[in-house]
Amino acid sequence: MKRILVVDDERNIHYSFRRIFKGRYEVLSAYDSKEGMRKLREDQPDLVLLDVKMPYEDGIEVLRRIREEFPMLPVIVMTAFGTTETAINAMKLEAYDYLLKPFDVEAFSELVAKALEVRGFLESIGGQKSPIPPQESELVGQSVLMQEVYKMIGRLARTDATVLLWGESGTGKELIAKKIHEHSSRRDCTMVAINCAAIPESLIESELFGHEKDAFTGAAARKKGLFEVADGSTLFLDEVGELSLPIQAKLLRFFQEREIYRVGGKEPIQLDVRIVAATNLDLEEALKRGTFREDLYYRLNVVRLNLPPLRARRQDIPLLVEHFLGKFRSELANPYLHITQETMDVLLAYTWPGNVRELENTLREAGLKAKGGKITPLELSIPPYTLDLDPEASRTGQEEPFEASLERFLMKNPGTAFDRLEEATVRRALEISKGNQVKTAQLLGITRNVLRHRIKRYHILDA
Repeated sequence: MKRILVVDDERNIHYSFRRIFKGRYEVLSAYDSKEGMRKLREDQPDLVLLDVKMPYEDGIEVLRRIREEFPMLPVIVMTAFGTTETAINAMKLEAYDYLLKPFDVEAFSELVAKALEVRGFLESIGGQKSPIPPQESELVGQSVLMQEVYKMIGRLARTDATVLLWGESGTGKELIAKKIHEHSSRRDCTMVAINCAAIPESLIESELFGHEKDAFTGAAARKKGLFEVADGSTLFLDEVGELSLPIQAKLLRFFQEREIYRVGGKEPIQLDVRIVAATNLDLEEALKRGTFREDLYYRLNVVRLNLPPLRARRQDIPLLVEHFLGKFRSELANPYLHITQETMDVLLAYTWPGNVRELENTLREAGLKAKGGKITPLELSIPPYTLDLDPEASRTGQEEPFEASLERFLMKNPGTAFDRLEEATVRRALEISKGNQVKTAQLLGITRNVLRHRIKRYHILDA
């Protein structure tokens, strides 16, 4: 019978595991890190279930010691709260997986069975069960989707693999790139970043690859490009889908030969640069249109990490709100800045087409407007608050609270409410802007690319 060692200071956890695995596995118990390491050496279990917050040492330090002494032993880390840094650090230490307490018994049993079957194939993360601490970075979230992102960051941090980050505007692609770099072996060098869409076509080649003196009019001296600056480090190419085909060809050469030529240069320059690229465009569609090279796509798409939009992880909104309010209390010199429950309800109901960036900008503006530090729905400049969610009610000439109108809208549109609300928002914004897409994007707080995607998705201009 396979043996499972449970290292957790909560006795009810041990009792639960004995009941769950009765007759299938032998459950051994340790109530702190010292006892856990002693039983590991004496009893040689097949699997360890490890909590994070315990007496003497936390679970991450115990996991580090386990990896030193028992490198092939699968460890599942258990936690009540999965924070960013704990998750990534546990992942780097090759935990098999992690569980957020409380967990689903059936899913947990399947996980344990798989861990025992594939002993030696180690992956995943951890967390901690104290109240959620303030996070040092802007990367905030406790949802299952974000936990998966943290797990992937940990996996990627152990390699030099090229990464393609895909996500809508405002989902935090550069933050993810920084986190991958910070936890990689290249972390002692500063990550170099460029927004490919923000550099004029005439300058992008020189910016990326540098130029020799007199290579073109105005080139008074030799200049290193960002590839050379990033030698030994990570180069983050944001909006890589906006690069022209000639620049794509030069980028492809770097992947093939690991070398570049400066503009006007004749000698190749060998470089050691890790590439993390990002886009909010559908590159598969770009391939079909012929605007993106297929060979470059496969060079970039070695590992693809899709970042979830904010509407898909609404449970993270309260955490993000408190995170941003904490920052704005200092930035706006208003220590009493807070939101009402009604305001939170509105924030949770909104679809956030501009994602986390839009949430941050909305709260900053609301904080500036707030009287006495209290942010009410009246201070929120988000389109759904101006939408007529129930035209029939509006024809009576009687106004009603937004919350009641929203509730009726949700009840009338089960399963499709978010999409219908988003479509209505885009249509109304286009009407207000009289079809001007630049003004519409500004009104919604999103990029023109995202707006074009929404127009195409809902066939708004087809009618």
